[in-house]
Amino acid sequence: MSDIIETYDKLSDQYLPLVKKYVEIDENDIDKTMSEHSALFAFFGAVLAYAKRVQDSTSTKLDMNEAKHKELRRIELFEKAQKITESHLNSFVLVVPELIELREELLDAQQKYNLAKNILSSMDHQKDMLVQLSANRRAEVKLISE
Repeated sequence: MSDIIETYDKLSDQYLPLVKKYVEIDENDIDKTMSEHSALFAFFGAVLAYAKRVQDSTSTKLDMNEAKHKELRRIELFEKAQKITESHLNSFVLVVPELIELREELLDAQQKYNLAKNILSSMDHQKDMLVQLSANRRAEVKLISE
């Protein structure tokens, strides 16, 4: 699990090197790439699942904290006998520093989820390319041997 978390943590900063390392195909070593593909696909599937969990957890934390701050503001305004509107409460939670920070965390989590999803999509495309390259190689060998 630590490899999954470590990869997740560096997704934003190391996306391009990760893609080059795991998705790029070396035509001179197709057999090795094919043999490692399933394990890597499963690994990045786990990274995607972890990214989804972090995203959902951050979203839930944001929702709960927004509700808490709205309720505190509602009580504050009620005690001052001021008018309470949902619009006012929605505007209020947009400027609470704690919630701004949580929104930034959520954006970061969403970005990492999308990057992990893109890697899996690229690996799916890689699979198709490997099948085609392998078929081409077999056809070339067949032509040469005839």
